[in-house]
This record gives sequence, C-alpha cells and structure tokens, in this order.
Amino acid sequence: MEGESDIEITSDSESESEWHPGSSTGSDSLSENDSAEAKQGKKRKLKKRKCNQKGPSSLCTPNKRQAEDSTQYLKQKFGNKSELPVTCGDKDGILHVEKYNDMEKCILSEDQWFKPNEFERFGGKGRNKKWKTSIFCDNIPLQKLTEVHKILSKSDSRSSDDNGDIVDEDDKDIIDMTMFEVQILPVTCGSGSGILYKNRFATGRCGRCIRTKDFWLTPEDFIRLNKPDGMWRKDILSNGIPLGKLIMKRVLELHMITCDCKICEDLNQDLNDDMCYMCDSEEDLVCCDECPRAFHSLCHLPAVQEDSPGQWSCTFCVMKNMEGSNQKTLQDVLSSPVSQYTLHCQYLLLHLLHESKTDVPEFSENICGLDRMKLKLENNDYQTLQEFVTDIELIFNNCCTSSEGSDMSRMTSRLKEVFKRECETIFKLL
Repeated sequence: MEGESDIEITSDSESESEWHPGSSTGSDSLSENDSAEAKQGKKRKLKKRKCNQKGPSSLCTPNKRQAEDSTQYLKQKFGNKSELPVTCGDKDGILHVEKYNDMEKCILSEDQWFKPNEFERFGGKGRNKKWKTSIFCDNIPLQKLTEVHKILSKSDSRSSDDNGDIVDEDDKDIIDMTMFEVQILPVTCGSGSGILYKNRFATGRCGRCIRTKDFWLTPEDFIRLNKPDGMWRKDILSNGIPLGKLIMKRVLELHMITCDCKICEDLNQDLNDDMCYMCDSEEDLVCCDECPRAFHSLCHLPAVQEDSPGQWSCTFCVMKNMEGSNQKTLQDVLSSPVSQYTLHCQYLLLHLLHESKTDVPEFSENICGLDRMKLKLENNDYQTLQEFVTDIELIFNNCCTSSEGSDMSRMTSRLKEVFKRECETIFKLL
C-alpha cells in the first residue's frame, strides 16, 4: 500500500512539471541538484510503474501516449466542473466556466467580477501581459487548461464510450451543414423568431446580430426576451441546431474576450439595418430613430433630406403612431381626395414595394409598375384614392396572366392579401 501511495504522489508532481516546465521564476524554479534528485526519483518510480496500475502519469510510455494520458487526466479532473479555483499572484478567485465560454467577466474575487486580463492586473501580474500563464488553477496554468476548454464548454453533452474515451453525443448525429453556409440564418427561441446575421455575431452580449420585426438584439437580449431563464448557446436554435453547436462547428466565429473590434468595443452601435429596407443595397443610408429600418433618401416616401436635423421617423413608424380615426365605408374612402390620405398611400406603396422584392425576373418586370406609381404619387398626379387603388389593381391583373400554381401566381396572391389586410387596418374600414 505504501508503494502505491508513493506512485500517486510522484505522478501528480510529475504532471505539474509537464504543464509549466520552466515557467516559474525566483524561488519556484528548480536548482540543478533538485533537478538531478527529481530525475533519480523518477527512475525509482518507473520500475514500480511497470505493473498494471493505471493512473494519470505516463512517463513510462512514448511521447504520444504521454500527451494522451495527460489530456485524459485533465478531462477527468476538470471536464465536468462549472467553477474552478484560480490564483494569480497574491489573489484568489473562482472562475465560472459558463461565463468564461460566453466571453464575459468570469472570475469572482473579493466580491468583484473580472475578465482574465483584468484579474491578472488585480493579482499584480499585469506586466506579464499573458494571463494564460499568469493565472493558475490547482497549480496548472490556464494556458494548459485551454486545451480542454472545448471539453468544458461541451461537458453537458459528453459521456464515456466502451473504451472509456470521452465522446460528444451530439457528434453521433449527422448534420447537413450545407444549410448553414449562407450569411443569414433563421433563429428561434420559444415563441420568438428572428434572423441572425453572421457578420454581426461576436459573443452573447456583444454584437446585435439577431434582427426581429422591431429590433436588433444580441443573443443575450434575444434569450431574455423569449426565455428569461434560458441559456443562449443552448436555447437559441437555427434549423433545430443550438448556437453552441454551430460555434463548435465553426459556422459562427466567437470573438475572444479580449477582442477590441468595433462590434465588441461599442455595444450601442448597429441599432439599424446595414442595407436599405427597400432596395437591399448599402451606403449613405438614413436611419430611423424608432425602428431598425434604414433607407436611401430617394427610396423612402417621402424622400428624406440626409442633412435634416433632429430625430427622424420613417413612414412605417409615423403610420403606426398615428391616432385612430372613425371607421368608414370603402366607398367613402375611395371617393376621398388623395391629399387627405397621402401618408396612407405612401405607406401602402412602400409596403408593397418591400414585399414584392424577388429573384423571379418575370414577376419583377410586371411589378415594376409600383415604381411608376411612386413617381405619380410624388408628382401629385392622383386626384382621388379611387385612382390610386385602380392602378394597383391593374398591376395585380397584369401579374395574374401566369398559370395557377406558378411562382408568379403565388406571389401575386400574397401581395393581394397584404394589400387587402393593410387597407382594412389603416383606413379602419367597416
């Protein structure tokens, strides 16, 4: 029994020396005599290790087996822990694994939360400027633990196979990754839904990358809105796959906690779209101060003066905030002058132009009449609302020449439904 105890003690010390050879300074470094004695000690223990005893040390094996055993030991010791005791200089703290994986302030020390580089300065090691070697967990530098960082971030989905190796249960499922090659991904969480833009993604709290109907949200904002007690990596799904899995598959690139890019530095930016709501192109956009939409000055109705001072609200928001009026019959509305309902007509045209965006050439050619109507409305060519509605119906009829069930027919039917629904809403028809 004594021999077995000696073997375990030596094994631990040997493993620690492997993890940070020569990384300590001052009194922590080994003298030549100490080093020689340590080597002799290793030789004595090696003979005893030729038995069938299993343990984390792998000094009696080749380098490859040595690395495998060392990694296996780290997995067993740290793979399923959510909190790790850490030290840096004269400061102690607790590293919270989930917060670390989410690139947040993850180390709690003396009732304060720190990022790793901040904890390094707090512990008096700021001059090192390399927190992975300045912060230790059980005498093991975080530099070494980053090799099992993926294990820590996926520990809830891992188990042992028949050989005792750690495997990822999720990897047993075959996933068609081709669906994630596009730059925008549909996402859901509970009853909420949105569109995730890869170029805006950074971390859980940085990067407003999810566009909902009314807002640009970070993953943490999106989870708070739809599942307050959830976790964004696990509960936000794209095509049924959690975002955490997409990060591991490198579909999404997670920014480092020390990242100083524009997205990570300025948390209040990107409140509006990067492209025009009407034409899907960039540059020189005017941003609405009430919603995420952005427009080219001439794409909007009415046209926007780019240098106009103060707050600006788009026609969609002005229409939404408009006070309700008394209900009217369809005939009363159609006989009214357009000047009485200019805002309503502008809103309807913008809505139809946005909804009619398509890659189907034939439909685009027929629906371009909406652009001509836009010019007529700007030039005050319509006298009554009946004239305006007649032109829209004529465009719909021109689009209905295709056979039933075709793309043209389906898109035209959808636009008719949109137009009917919006008219009933904004005119408050009886």
